[in-house]
Amino acid sequence: MAKVNQNFDNLVPNYLFAEIAKRVNRYVAEHPDNHLIRLGIGDVTLPLAPVVVEAMKKGCDELGCKETFKGYPDYEGYEFLREAISGYYKRFGVTVDPDEIMVNDGAKSDAGNMGDIFSKDNIV
Repeated sequence: MAKVNQNFDNLVPNYLFAEIAKRVNRYVAEHPDNHLIRLGIGDVTLPLAPVVVEAMKKGCDELGCKETFKGYPDYEGYEFLREAISGYYKRFGVTVDPDEIMVNDGAKSDAGNMGDIFSKDNIV
């Protein structure tokens, strides 16, 4: 039987981006004449590039048709996407085999999931 990793009890209830925003807001309030260049969370004040919008529309259209519906990808991500990523890096002289690439929903969820296996009593 799996046991709860007791180390989770030691975590401070905090979310990184919320903490960054809090500190940035405090700094801006204390230094109103300073110009702040924000590099930490990203710039969501600009619209998506047209090429991104068109690619998303095309992808949605493909998912709405039985003939082009892809369903869930393989564990590592869709093969065509891993091959495209490999090809992208190849243009810069970097060789990465598509089998060495994993496409997922982000490092945050992977990092969170990994912690679940570290209880001394768990067998994985």
